[in-house]
Parts: sequence; C-alpha cells; structure tokens
Amino acid sequence: MKVKREIDKEDEGKRVGYFSLILVIVFLVFISKLTYLQIINGEGYRERAVRNSLRTNTVKAVRGKIYDVNGKILADNTTGYKIIHKFTKSISESEKKILIEMQKNKIDALKNETKQRANKLNEIYDDITYICEISNSTFEDILEVFYKTVPTGFDKEITVIDDIDIQLAQRAVEKLSNERVDIVEYNKRYYPNKHLASNVIGYVKLISSKEYESLKDSGYTAQDQIGKKGIEKQYDIKLKGEDGQEFVEVDVKGNVIKKIDEISAVGGKNIYLSLDSRLQEQVTQSFKNQSGSFIAVDVKTGKIITMVSAPEIDLNILSSKIPQKLWNELLNSKAKPLANKSIAGLYPSGSTFKVVSGSAILESGISPYYSIYSTGAYTFGKVTFRDSHTSGHGVTNFYKSIEESVNTYYYQLLQKVPFELFVKIASEYGIGQKTGIDIPGEQSGVLPTPEWKKKKFTRKSDSVWLPGDLINLSIGQGYLLVTPIQMLMVYQAIANNGKMLYPTLVDRYIDVNGNVEMNNPKLRRYLDISSTTLKELQKALELPVSGSHGTAQILRRADVKISAKTGTAQNSSGRNHSWIAGYFPSENPKIAFVALVEQGGYGGVAAGQKVREFIENYYMINNLE
Repeated sequence: MKVKREIDKEDEGKRVGYFSLILVIVFLVFISKLTYLQIINGEGYRERAVRNSLRTNTVKAVRGKIYDVNGKILADNTTGYKIIHKFTKSISESEKKILIEMQKNKIDALKNETKQRANKLNEIYDDITYICEISNSTFEDILEVFYKTVPTGFDKEITVIDDIDIQLAQRAVEKLSNERVDIVEYNKRYYPNKHLASNVIGYVKLISSKEYESLKDSGYTAQDQIGKKGIEKQYDIKLKGEDGQEFVEVDVKGNVIKKIDEISAVGGKNIYLSLDSRLQEQVTQSFKNQSGSFIAVDVKTGKIITMVSAPEIDLNILSSKIPQKLWNELLNSKAKPLANKSIAGLYPSGSTFKVVSGSAILESGISPYYSIYSTGAYTFGKVTFRDSHTSGHGVTNFYKSIEESVNTYYYQLLQKVPFELFVKIASEYGIGQKTGIDIPGEQSGVLPTPEWKKKKFTRKSDSVWLPGDLINLSIGQGYLLVTPIQMLMVYQAIANNGKMLYPTLVDRYIDVNGNVEMNNPKLRRYLDISSTTLKELQKALELPVSGSHGTAQILRRADVKISAKTGTAQNSSGRNHSWIAGYFPSENPKIAFVALVEQGGYGGVAAGQKVREFIENYYMINNLE
C-alpha cells in the first residue's frame, strides 16, 4: 500500500480548490448571461420574437376598368396565373456566366468555387431547371429574369413568368415539389373587344426593372402590373389604386395563424373614354386590309369620339406572354400594328395643308379674289412643278384653289408672303409641334425652315434653302411631315373660329365610391389669325363638297352641309397617300375629322369613302336628321 506524501496532499488540495474556483466562475458567468438575457435585455428579445412571428402582406388594389363614353367595357380584370420564386438569391455577372457553363458540365464549371458559392449556384441552377420543366421555357430566358429582377418582400420573391396558360398552371401546380417555386393567381387585364381601339387603350404587363427603379418611390413594387402604352400607361396611377396591407401571425414554417390587423386597399378609378365604340367598330371595319388613321373630335370640347390606327392588334395577345417569333413578326411588320399612326405616324400632308398656306396668303393682305392663271404647270428657274390637273384650271382665285385643289395658286402666291409670316401662321396651327393629346408616344413632326435644313444636313450643298423647298412646302410636300392628329386640330381650330383645344381621349373618371370627375375642355390657344381670314377659310372649305368641280363631292349629302379638303400626298416608297380633313355641319360645326389611307391614291376616293361611311353611321346611331 502506497502512502501519500504530504507534498502530494498539498498539490491535490490546490487542484481541488482551483477546480472549484473555475466552476464558481463559470456558474457566475452563466448566471450573469441569463440575467442579462431575461431581465436586462429580455424586453428586446421578446420584441424580436414577436417580430419574427409577424408578417406584413401586400393586399393588391383592384385595377380600375376602362369604358367607352356610353359605358361599354373596354378593359376588364380576370384571373391570371404566374410563376414566382421565393427566397431568391441575387446573381452577379460572373455567377451568371458560371450558371450558363453549368449546362455543359457542372463539375468543371464549379471546380474553382468555394463550397458556399458552389452550394448557392447549385441551388439556383436546380431551381431554374425545375421552372423550365414546368413552364416549357428556356434556361437562358429564366436565368435572365433571375439576373435582372430585384427580390422584394418578406420572402425575397420575384415573378419569374408573369403569365402562363391556365391549363399549364393547373397541370404544373399539381406536381410542384420545390418549396421555393409556386404558381399563384393575380389580377390579369382582359380586353373583351380584342382589337378595338388597341392603340388607344394600350395594355398591361409586369413592370420592368428599369420602370421599377424609377417608380419604386411612388408606391410600385417589383411584382406590379403596369400600363405599357396608351391610356393604360398615361393614367396608370389613377387606374392602379392604392395597395393595402395585411398584418398576420405566422408559425415557424410561415403558415398564417391569424390576421391581426389590415389596411384596406383602395381600388383604382374607372375611366370612361370619350370614344363611342359603335363608331370605333364601324371605322375599324372600313380599314380591313388597309393601313392608316381615322380620327374624329368634338369641335367644342376637344374630346376624341373615334381614333383608329390600322391595323389594330388583339390586346389580349400583348397582355399575355408572347412567343418570340410572333413578337418579332409584329416588330418587323411593314403595316406597323404596334405603332399608333394617329399620333406618331409622320407623313407629308398633301393638299390638306393648303388651309395653312392659304391663311398665310390671306393674312399677308392678298385678296381672296386675287387670281392667277393655271396652265397645268409652273416653272421656276429650270424646275417645273405640276398642277393637280395636267391641262390646268384656268383663272383661279382663293376659293377655286380650295375647291379644285389648284397647286399653282400656292406655288406662286406663297412666294409673295414674307417667310417669317408663313412660319408664324404654320406655328399658330401647331405644325411641327405636339398637340398635347393625353396618350404617350406623340411625335412633333417637321416644319421645315432654312434653320432646320442647316441643322438637318451636314453637306453644305444639301443644307441650303432653295426656292423649290418653299414651292413644295406650299402644297404640303417636300420636307414637311405631320401627324394625323396635328391636321385634325388644324381643322378643329378653323371650325371653332380660331379656338384651339387640347385633344383628349378621357370623358370622366369614377372612383370606388361613385364620385364622378369630369374631364373638362382645356384651351390650347386662340389662333393669332384674323376673324376675316377664318371666315374666308370656312367659306372656301364648303366648296370641295358642294362645288361643281369640288374634289370632295363624295361627301355631298342632301341633309347636311360638310366642309372638307382632300389631299394626295406623294410617297417615295409607293403609291400616294390619300388624305381628307374637315368638319360638319358647315354652318354650326360639331365634329371635325381626318382620314389617312396609306398608299390609298387620290384623296377624294379612299380617304373620302372612309369619312362618308363614318358620317352616315354618325347620323344613324345618333338618330339625327
């Protein structure tokens, strides 16, 4: 039996003491930590625990509907289906390249990556592949969405595909096996009349990354549907409404236990357009297999009652997911169905412009009875300019020049007008300016001047203003470019005794409580043109329809006087464009109109026929005699 030495007993006592001291210190540290957590900072942790169990959900406002002036619905809401991805991780440019390489060989693509980054990329790759399988999409398309879209909300959610077919949605939702991928319902825009007024109404699609960045401070989210064109875009804020919020308690898996509070969403305003769908349908039909524009406006209010840009396109196609092949066909179509020709189509105006040139001639002090002799041609220097009739029109004053559309009258007399006066008159009518119509995409056109030509052409020989430039301009040719809406408002102002209004497509707004807000007429300006000149114009514009040699006799009716001017505009790429513009009734104008048929030939035929049918329909549906 071994006997312990005293020194050993002494060491053992010290070790036991040290060990006990360490235990006491550790115990005190635990007690201190618990005291800090439960007493000193307990309230903070309790608040954090509560916050972790609460969730705020956005309650989307119902988008306002769009109606015609009589209450026929033009844009409605229905149920759509979209694929979303939750807990989305942002992708850098380098990671995007790796994900593309992973399609060829995962191992090689990830061999130089850290474990953490490789796990992240594997997860994203698998999720994208899964979405491709359930949606019949390409890897590149879905990857691009992941790369560009900013995740938002509690779940870091993105919309991967904003519209999928209902049958595809029903099949896919039954076999969803990825907790980060879901198919959810949303309020989708539906256009019951398909093509009708498509370039006016516009359409709605998922907000783009660029749009979101500029609108996120205005209450928009990355998941919002937003107007992309026309009324839907111009009045998106009014139509959108105000989203609400729902405060709920959730369990650890994110399942809702109970609703705690709610801020109700406020639906968007319904918009009633000034368009009459009955007139719109008739004019749309009249443009079958043709391209062009037709617009009619209430002379006294500036409210557009018809606006057709042919060909139109089914808005339900544009508001849904479009196959790339179809989208390319629409973009490259010569008929340009995606363009609103009424506000963005640029054309030489032809002889409809003679009211502008004629105003300058009369305002310069030249009498409407002053005459020239039309032989069928006018030679200036070494260049010969032709008349509308090769044999000429004989003795011609202002009235006859409008009735028979005599070019040589304008060739000769506009040269007697100070150029500054002509430009001033043309600017008064709004040539070369936007009208301010309330849909996006309007073009300003071109009012050519010596200064404009200098800026336009770099070669000195091309930039010199020539007498021939003014001669061509006098009859709406040469470098002049106008939109149909510009020419319409020229005639609206003449019919309204020089009072030019802003054109508008909205008649009224009605909110969710039924409150009505009328869109009242807005004055653009009073033309700085004498009442005498305007009266002479009004008198002359009756003659193309009522005169024995008038170019617009196609519009002649026994029951109503119509004022109009035809135009045949040269077109470098094909047959001449056909124009006609005017108003009715002549003695007390209510409606002004303009029609343009691309490559329609003579203005008194193709465009004139469109206006004739419109006026007949207008009087029939309004039971007017």
